[in-house]
Amino acid sequence: MPLNRRSFLGLSTILLSSPLPVFSSENKQAKRILVYGDSNSFGWAWSPEKDIYRLPIDQIWPQVMAQKLGPNYEVEVNALGGRTVKDQKDGNGTGKSLSGKLFNGMVSLPAVLSENLPLDIVIVMLGTNDANSRYKNNAKAIADDLEEMIRMIQAGEWQSNTKFKTPKVLAIAPLQPNETAYGDAFSGAEKITKELPPLLQEKCRILGAEYINAQDFVKGIPGQIDRVHLSPEQHKVLGEAAAAKVKEIFAH
Repeated sequence: MPLNRRSFLGLSTILLSSPLPVFSSENKQAKRILVYGDSNSFGWAWSPEKDIYRLPIDQIWPQVMAQKLGPNYEVEVNALGGRTVKDQKDGNGTGKSLSGKLFNGMVSLPAVLSENLPLDIVIVMLGTNDANSRYKNNAKAIADDLEEMIRMIQAGEWQSNTKFKTPKVLAIAPLQPNETAYGDAFSGAEKITKELPPLLQEKCRILGAEYINAQDFVKGIPGQIDRVHLSPEQHKVLGEAAAAKVKEIFAH
């Protein structure tokens, strides 16, 4: 059953810009993690029975990751449905509620980073919305934008008035939309998101950032019926994979 694209873009973004503390530790030596993402880090869901809703918090991958990591880690989440890495060229938004520029990940990132100081690692999982056909994008352009975002985090200018150290970066290549329920909105996105991971992986290698590909873990597990958003089963395996990667990063 096709979904109403306008309803999706509007309702999926209501109140999603507020930072969500997923897991907080009493341990003052805890490693602090920020997840910066879109609706797949928020837990957006749709079904004919419930229409648009949010998955239970404990089923969303950042919370799964937090629970797997345990009390020596603190996880903060800033996830906005419809967020792109960079430009929302047509000013897409939700009418009077949110303007298009708020969906530009590069615009909001410095403030989000600053309000969650100190941070030991920033996990970025973006790129799905950039593959929307309205932006006439390609994998190389999205990889270039993600490189710019990673460089912004690594430069640390957003915390120049503090003595906090600059966080590490873990980039997660997004999943691959395929024959989605949104008509032609993601026409061509399957090809773009298939070509993106190796390009992003090479960017991370050059920049000294960490990398995993969500597609490596969720492949073969049924997603939501809209074929864009993660199912609870996919959230579980991605959260477990992210936790394992974070532990590996801080073990060195």
